[in-house]
Parts: sequence; C-alpha cells; structure tokens
Amino acid sequence: MRTHLRYIPIDEVVPGMVLANHTNIVTGGVLRMSLPQGHALTQDNVHQLNSHHAEFLFIAEPDTRSDEQVALDTAAVAHRVMEIFEGADLSQPHVAGLFDQVLSYRNA
Repeated sequence: MRTHLRYIPIDEVVPGMVLANHTNIVTGGVLRMSLPQGHALTQDNVHQLNSHHAEFLFIAEPDTRSDEQVALDTAAVAHRVMEIFEGADLSQPHVAGLFDQVLSYRNA
C-alpha cells in the first residue's frame, strides 16, 4: 500500500500513528527518547513526547488517493513549485538543490 508522509504538530498526534523516520528527543545535548522508523505510537509514547516538549513528528499514513488523483496532485505541486522558482537561475547548483528539496518535500 502506498503511504503519504507529512509533518504534524504534536497536538494532532494520536496513538496508532506510524513514524515515517527515526525520532530522537534531545534536551540539553542528552538523548531523552528514541523511537525507530515504522514505530506505531502508543498512548505512553504520546504522553512522553508531550512531556519532552516535542513540537512536530514526521508521520506515514495510508494514501487512499487513486493513481489518477496522485498524478493530478503531483502535477499541481510541480506547477506551484515552478511558479515559486520563476526567475530563479536553476543552473546554479545551490538553487537547483533547493528547488529539488522543495519539490520533494511538497510531493511527500
């Protein structure tokens, strides 16, 4: 099954959500909490994340869109990113790198 990745604020996190990447909570240079990619969050995890003042999590959720809708959404995102970078010199490596990162992030 296809997944959709997104960042969500901690106040929207609920038990059962699955982490899209490895998550570390570090306070004052000390590792306080570590959860692996693919971990399904428990109520205890949510409480601990709140206790350690986590702000956002990267979540993987089932993508129920049709292939046609995914294609339409991808085209719309590409169009919007091209508008944002209109006038930018994409032959410059640092600008092209930023363009690629923004496009990847918006398509996640």
